[in-house]
Amino acid sequence: MMAPKYPRFLNGAVHQWYRMVLGYPDHLVANLIRQLDIRPGARVLDPFCGSGTTLIECMKHNLQPCGLDANPASVLATRVKTDWGLNPTKLRSLQRTVAIQTEARLATHMDDHQTDPTYAYLRTSGMLDRGWISELPLKKAIALKRAIASSSTSMRYREAMTLCLLADVVYGAANVKFGPEVYCAKPKLDFDVVADFSRRIHQMADDLESMSDRPRRRVTVLNADARTCDSTLGEYGKFDACISSPPYPAEHDYTRNARLELAFLESVTDLPSLRKIKKSMIRSHSKNIYKYDTDAAHVKRYRAIQALAEDLERRVHGKRGFVGLYPDVVRHYFGGMKRHFVALRRVLAPRARCAYVVGDQSSYCGVRIPTADVMSTILRSTGYRDVSIRKWRGRWSTTRSREISENIVFFTKSEG
Repeated sequence: MMAPKYPRFLNGAVHQWYRMVLGYPDHLVANLIRQLDIRPGARVLDPFCGSGTTLIECMKHNLQPCGLDANPASVLATRVKTDWGLNPTKLRSLQRTVAIQTEARLATHMDDHQTDPTYAYLRTSGMLDRGWISELPLKKAIALKRAIASSSTSMRYREAMTLCLLADVVYGAANVKFGPEVYCAKPKLDFDVVADFSRRIHQMADDLESMSDRPRRRVTVLNADARTCDSTLGEYGKFDACISSPPYPAEHDYTRNARLELAFLESVTDLPSLRKIKKSMIRSHSKNIYKYDTDAAHVKRYRAIQALAEDLERRVHGKRGFVGLYPDVVRHYFGGMKRHFVALRRVLAPRARCAYVVGDQSSYCGVRIPTADVMSTILRSTGYRDVSIRKWRGRWSTTRSREISENIVFFTKSEG
């Protein structure tokens, strides 16, 4: 039976509802589906699903995807972007109602926004003082957030509107830019939050209408730690393939890049709630290393990993601050990835084919970390076969004046 011909989204439809600056392009996933020869109806897992690119492409190819992510903002984005059963007419009607309610709140609750948990966190964390978002746009965004929360509709539609709000805040109302790390640009003293939100809702509705033959089934998206994906996915059966891009061992703080989103979702309201999210993530940077971390113990016998860490220890000797944690990042990162690969074997069907997009790094004191090579060694030692590496692209490191490779690691689960 031929697969349905879903739209190719060459204009960015669905993907543009919300994008992550560190995500990979949809055409790469489409190519990997073909290269892995994943047939219609197959079950595909993405345990680091980000903003849902893999899952969306799987839906277009008549596959059955499932996603995990430790970041609640990513989970919300992916859940909405894969919910193609939303009614476009209802979305437009809700937009009109919520816009009217937001304007009414702004007219009658002059200082109400300062009692909101989002405002409290942005103030106490110093993000307001550092200029992440200006006072008036923030006031409008909080009024919109409260109008969405109080709307008389199902959670599915509140989440869809919330995603439009998050995109509205991050890419419209806020002062932040990404390069790829977040930084503050010239302050926007005012911004038409309601108008931008309304535009995004209408774009979402238009995209849904353009997919008249879109699949209506819900996709499973879970907020979970990929290192224990076997316990999370135990009741969901086996997967025929896996396509993903885990964090790279670098100084990219994924919670920092999504900090505004997490604040508006009230997933982060203080330091303990932020720390809880960071602890559920692969240890890929120095700001999510903790005293009682144990992932490094899983790779003590891997000579290449220990050699990298020992080289870094010599280079950071006597240095203070986060730089001194670079050796720990390397050990815990690969230890965490080994835990993930061991857990992944338990949820894959025999002969399941997988592809992971990973990047080499040299941001830690100039020491080159061949991520794909080390990962391949771990995969072979944990029972995977047909392990190979294919270069995807090169990117220029301005700090090191050298090309850094991003690669695709292919591997297959054995028969047993």
